[in-house]
Amino acid sequence: MVKLNSIEQKELKKAYRMHRKGFLPTFLKYLDRINPIFESFKRFNDFYNHPDLYMYWITLDGIAVGEIWIAVSNDTAKLARLFVLKEYQNRGIAQQAIRIAENLFPSNKRWWLNTIKEEKNNCHLYEKMGYISIGNEKKINKRMTIIEYEKRIE
Repeated sequence: MVKLNSIEQKELKKAYRMHRKGFLPTFLKYLDRINPIFESFKRFNDFYNHPDLYMYWITLDGIAVGEIWIAVSNDTAKLARLFVLKEYQNRGIAQQAIRIAENLFPSNKRWWLNTIKEEKNNCHLYEKMGYISIGNEKKINKRMTIIEYEKRIE
């Protein structure tokens, strides 16, 4: 069973290490300098202490298999970060995590995110979850383009 559990202050070093492990394959594929693996622990801690950012473990049967971060502002929420460790991918975990996250913030009627356009599985996941590309794209390097998606909840 997939659940989201708040990351606690005492778990930050573990979360930071998992975060770096989760995003390393993306860096090795795209060689981008905006990858979260370049963030210092201090910056990671600053994110944790931001009052409008919520950091969760994605757990499967009690085992931490990824993280999801949600930033909220008024009636808008951003899926700020989401990853599932490679060995747990393609099991529907991210889809369940997104659904749970959206239910945690029912007053947020607009959800949005950025993802890598070249990651067809990610784009497919978000589109399957009701997110629509709104056309905003930013070329990072010759391998990678960031694309923006949004979802409106009535």
